[in-house]
Amino acid sequence: MAEPFTFGIPLIAREAAADWPLVTALLGLTLASAAAQTDRSFRIVIAAHDEPPLPCLADRTTILAADWAAADVRADNLDSGRKKHAIARHVLAQGGGLLMFLDADDWIDRHLVEIARATIPPDALGGYIAEGFAADVRSLRATPLPDPEIFDGAFHRLCGSSIVARLIPDSADPLRRDPHAALHEHYRWPETAHERGAKVVRLRATGAYVINTSANHSETHGPYSAWRRDMSARVGRTGFPFDEAFLSRFGLTPDQVGGLLRRGSGEA
Repeated sequence: MAEPFTFGIPLIAREAAADWPLVTALLGLTLASAAAQTDRSFRIVIAAHDEPPLPCLADRTTILAADWAAADVRADNLDSGRKKHAIARHVLAQGGGLLMFLDADDWIDRHLVEIARATIPPDALGGYIAEGFAADVRSLRATPLPDPEIFDGAFHRLCGSSIVARLIPDSADPLRRDPHAALHEHYRWPETAHERGAKVVRLRATGAYVINTSANHSETHGPYSAWRRDMSARVGRTGFPFDEAFLSRFGLTPDQVGGLLRRGSGEA
């Protein structure tokens, strides 16, 4: 039997969102990307205050109701952290397995589940995605990462949707029980694991860090929000246009991207 694989998605509350239709439209693209996985043996857990529409994958999606009051988004992104913690607890209670936290606007390589299962050995904590793209949904342009003019670092140093960890419920070692909780920041995941004498592997998959949505926490909060908005502008000026070949990497089509975003912005 294949090791369980879960995508965990923390979703902003409707009350805290500036544009809830856009939030749900972006989530629809993320779910469509997951639905295109070549290895279909996976499940999705969404932690949310409000149950979102599920245009696909409803049959394999669990909604965890947030049991605390919705509040404005904070610079430290506390709400998302609490929702990730709830997802990890749920996965542990269900027997563990591989868990990838996935932001509700990012896209994933359609081979990701297949690659993770084939690549992460039993003695490893998990794996990370070091290559990918910054994808601007306003200009419909993308740039490979790393890029010396836009972000001269590996994909996992920028995008949180880049880590797959193995959760082992009966392990006495907190690092093995839940590596996400023990290693914390995605941008130092390989280094922190090495410092603790643990093994992680590089996944030969790509990801898409979706930017310029006006719904992404890092674009509107925190000390680097201005820098990230400037990055979006650079991608819009210098990136290559979305086309069928690019979008198909993530199980998407130009019609899906254009149609869902038009509906999300109220244009259709």
